[in-house]
This record gives sequence, C-alpha cells and structure tokens, in this order.
Amino acid sequence: MRFKIAIIFLIVVVCCFLVLFEGVRNIPSSGGSIELSSVDSCKLTVVVDNYGDELETAWGLSIFVETPYSKFLFDTGPDPGVLERNMRRLGIDPKDIDFVVISHEHGDHIGGLSYIAKVKPGITVYVPKGISKRIKIQNLSIVEVNNTTEIAHGVAVIGWLYGPPVEQALAINVKDRLVIITGCSHPGVVNIVAKAVRDLKLRPYLVLGGFHMGGASSDTCRETIEHLLDLGVEKMAPIHCSGERIRLMLRQEFQEHWLECHVGSRISIP
Repeated sequence: MRFKIAIIFLIVVVCCFLVLFEGVRNIPSSGGSIELSSVDSCKLTVVVDNYGDELETAWGLSIFVETPYSKFLFDTGPDPGVLERNMRRLGIDPKDIDFVVISHEHGDHIGGLSYIAKVKPGITVYVPKGISKRIKIQNLSIVEVNNTTEIAHGVAVIGWLYGPPVEQALAINVKDRLVIITGCSHPGVVNIVAKAVRDLKLRPYLVLGGFHMGGASSDTCRETIEHLLDLGVEKMAPIHCSGERIRLMLRQEFQEHWLECHVGSRISIP
C-alpha cells in the first residue's frame, strides 16, 4: 500500500514539474568554439533607445536585424507601446519577425515582449539559461541558451556571462567579420567581445549596443576603447546605458572608430 502511494506521489510530482516548465526548451550545445555560417549582408535598425530626437525615446534597447535569411528583434525595450509606435514609424511589420533574442531579464529590455506575444503568438524567444521565471509569459516559446550557439544562418547567440545578471549577446557573421550586438554589457563589453572572438574564431568588425559605462571615468573609457581595438574591433556604436563620456571620447579622439547611433538609426553592412 505504501509503495503504491509513493508511486502515485512521484507521478503527481513529475506531472507538476512538466506543467510548470511547459513551453520552455533548452538548446543543446557542446560548448567551446563553433563554426558559424556566413551571410553577405545585414541591416540593423535601432527601434528603441534613449538617444535620439526624431522618434520616441525611452530608457531601453531594441534592435531590428535583417539578414538574407531571417528577420528578428534583439531585445524589446521597456514598453510595448513605445516598441509598437516606433516599429510602425520605421515601417517594420511585427508579423515579419521570425524570432526574438533577449540579452537579459531587466525590464528595459523585456518590457515590449507582451506586444510581440500579442501580434505573433507562439514566437520563439531565445533567453540566457538561468534567466528569471518572470520573463516566461504566455504566448511565447521560450528557448534557453547556455553556450554559444548558431540560431539562424549566420547568426549566433554568444553564450551567457554573469554580470550580474546572466547576459548573452548576439553575433552576425558578415563575410567573416562579426557584427556584435550587446544589451547592457553587465559582464563587461570587452569580456563579451573577447568571448565572441574566442568562440567563433572570427575578427570583430562592429560592436553596437549598451556598453554599461554611464559612471565610468575617462581612464576606464579609454582603456575599454583600446582593449576593443586590440581585439580587432573597427567600429563602435555605444548607445543606451553606455554614458555620454565614452561616446564623446570616441567622437573626439577615435573618430575613425566612432559610429554615431540612436533610435531610428539604420546601418547596412557592408
């Protein structure tokens, strides 16, 4: 009798576990370096940022990425309304979005997910493994990524690093040059780029996104720029949480490596 009760209890526990994690999948990855396929071009559009004056600004980040093989969002900004209105003004149809990549769990990067879930129910959302359960909202197919993994032709999620919180970045291989997109760079933008180079064995061309250096000193900003140059980065476009000091330093002292960027900016590579 006791054995039967124990079996029934075990079945109930397993069923509850499966219900709790319904819709959440893990991407298998062996870790280490991978060979990333290449695309001939990509286009980047900054949909949400706190820099800019022509479109609606908000403290957060969202970037629309187009390659010949896929269209997707990297982060969704802090507010579904801002995301929707800016996408409309930029001529981006949310129904064209193939998937979403989320860098980390902070509200200024996941706030627009409810809008995407409404217009594209069931869409795949790639998140770093270990992310808080609060991002796992209804009408989304959540895929947890652990190690650096190719998720679309020429597109890889850079396996998470710890900030805190856990954070992942994105890389697109455009003719054997990496376009790297960061959310907030809580683990350090240099560490993220170094991991991308190590895991993908490719030279970095552009780093776009949050550098998380709002309170950094001039010396720290200069060291960061020089470290990125040592890694092979040719262009830098710090936005969102990067702070004005590093943007000004790039514009004034490293002009050949500076790419001015803000909400509404469109970048085509090559």
